[in-house]
Amino acid sequence: MTYDSSVPALFETVNLAFDGQAVDIYAGQLGVRFSTGVSGLLFCADPFVALRIDSVDVVQLSAGTVNQGGRLSWMYDSFASTITQGWQAAAFQLAVWDVVSDGGDGFGAGRIQATSATNPDILNAAVSLVTNSQGKSSDSGSFYEPVSGASFSQTLFSASFSPVPEPGTYLLMGAGLGIFGLFRRRP
Repeated sequence: MTYDSSVPALFETVNLAFDGQAVDIYAGQLGVRFSTGVSGLLFCADPFVALRIDSVDVVQLSAGTVNQGGRLSWMYDSFASTITQGWQAAAFQLAVWDVVSDGGDGFGAGRIQATSATNPDILNAAVSLVTNSQGKSSDSGSFYEPVSGASFSQTLFSASFSPVPEPGTYLLMGAGLGIFGLFRRRP
């Protein structure tokens, strides 16, 4: 798997305190390309591990084998389809980080905390996601962990992974539908 910035992704830079140190961090979807050529959008499940930009061999894990995987899967199932803007993707990512790193205790304590510079709209949406996910679980998640271990690069996840079609796929599909339409109109 390679992290691919050419895959259209929704994200926003957010100011947070990680282990007491305020940072501006990319939060939201990550575009990836698998060795099969299929691309997709994933979310990060371990913010304290550096993101590698080179190709990384991964193994797919089920939700039950990942810290808070069931809760993350439920969040994805319930809210991913509503993410249409960068700030929403950032809020979802913050909620994921809080659940994984701090057990979903909010952003006032723990390893990930809000700062005075944290966007309040993003923060409020993230808090709502964390609150709504308490006690919930799903096993639909697909997690991708580097084969060299979690400290090698980030663990990424989605639910029922669906690839992002290449632009050429849309062109071919449109051409096929157009040809189909021509044949249907002939007597």
